Amino acid sequence: MKNLILVFLFLFSILKADYLITNGEIALFYDGKNNVLKNVRGKIYHKEKIANLQILLIKDYKIYQVRDYYTQVEFKEGKNIFKMTYTVDGQNISTYVILSNEDRNNMYIYTDLKNVNWNTDYRIVYKISPMLLTGNILNNGNYFEYDDMNISTGPNTQIFVATETNLEKFKVKVLESSLVKELDERIYVVKNVEKNNKNNGLLTINFNKENINKFNLSFEDIYGKEIKFWDNFDKKYFYLRKSMIDQIKNFYIINSNSFAQSSLNMNTSRANYLTELKVRYLNAILNRDEKILSKFSFEREKGIQNIYSYYYYIKISNLFNINLSNNEKAKKLLPSIRENINKAYQEILDKEGDWLSNSFIFCEVLEELKLIFGSNLNLQNLELMKKDIKNRVEKEILNSNGIIKNNNYIKYLKLLPPKTIKNNSNFLLKQVNNSYGVLMEDDNVQYVENLELALFLYEQGLTEESDKIFYALDYFMRSSQKQSEIYTEEVFLYIKNIYYRGLL
Repeated sequence: MKNLILVFLFLFSILKADYLITNGEIALFYDGKNNVLKNVRGKIYHKEKIANLQILLIKDYKIYQVRDYYTQVEFKEGKNIFKMTYTVDGQNISTYVILSNEDRNNMYIYTDLKNVNWNTDYRIVYKISPMLLTGNILNNGNYFEYDDMNISTGPNTQIFVATETNLEKFKVKVLESSLVKELDERIYVVKNVEKNNKNNGLLTINFNKENINKFNLSFEDIYGKEIKFWDNFDKKYFYLRKSMIDQIKNFYIINSNSFAQSSLNMNTSRANYLTELKVRYLNAILNRDEKILSKFSFEREKGIQNIYSYYYYIKISNLFNINLSNNEKAKKLLPSIRENINKAYQEILDKEGDWLSNSFIFCEVLEELKLIFGSNLNLQNLELMKKDIKNRVEKEILNSNGIIKNNNYIKYLKLLPPKTIKNNSNFLLKQVNNSYGVLMEDDNVQYVENLELALFLYEQGLTEESDKIFYALDYFMRSSQKQSEIYTEEVFLYIKNIYYRGLL
């Protein structure tokens, strides 16, 4: 699981774009190379709905492609509001992209035209290239419908359908009641802007057919609600440094997806299931809600998957000081716990999946179960299983000198004998004794490995050394400004580090 997973990007390939824009339900990218919004997903676990979305301006029968005029793109400081600024024919124009926190099915795109001083009427055009190449467009009054998308129209707005070549010739089909979009055609939402009325730049795309009543909001309302939401978020964690709040915001975005908040889905992929468990654990740390425990299921097909469920169930129970030794539900699980331990052990021997991570959790769970059930666990060969697995891990991660082969293996050191742990702790501390104060590989900071090292040293009682590494890494994380991706594993380990330090 060392490559685990951007919660919403694991299920499809991570796209190398300059900016990821998401509210946990909708996701899209700003592609800095081509200056377009692309790969829009209305449900981040589903297929893309829009290949790309571009902005055009039409004035005096000349078409300006805004992508050719960008001067700056940025997120508004501390807010999940994306702003694109460009200069067209001497006029400074800004477009905002807001993925609503109030209604997570709505994407708002607003082009601010108030400072445009053209002495003539003109048009702002949103060019939409849907992934569904052919289909029917239906006019429903103040919005039109295409491929599960409801797209606002509003006053002084027309819907054109045309190929790119035909648009340049102003040869278009106009939507009245319905229209068929053909292959290679694009959908153009064309808003007429009068020189004395410039409040016609808002486009709303709704990805939920059952909730389409938010087309009457003004941009000022939408923008104000988002600003208030993120200001309140900052106030909740006012005592933390900004970089820590930013990581908690990343977790909020991950956790805000409806899939992540629902009960654990028995049909999700294994890796995604494990991510769900980590998200629940962080949610318990941040929100202290015992109801999370009721969402757990222990009926996975694979024994090791149920072992992971036990692990995080126990961890969360410990957060709330719940004594599982006297818990009737836990006692009823004993027969299936014994069965899953045996199944998981065999799966580890067969090296199914990430057998090292599985081995680590397996040994951790055995220790916890012994504390909870004691002799009632009544499982033969328990210590032999644990010893066998630890020996296998030791052979895998250490070289002939008893030193860790790779920094990816740091967390597994915890399973080894005290002398081996001490020798490797000293070795790793020498590795961070450089001008950066963190683990490096080919002049690159190893983010996950450093977070693992900070946790490992903290657990060994080396808190001062752990703090130095964590806060040095925190500086690099603030400086790197990785806008195009959020990795669940980084967020998980980062928040776990600040939790260990008593900051949450």
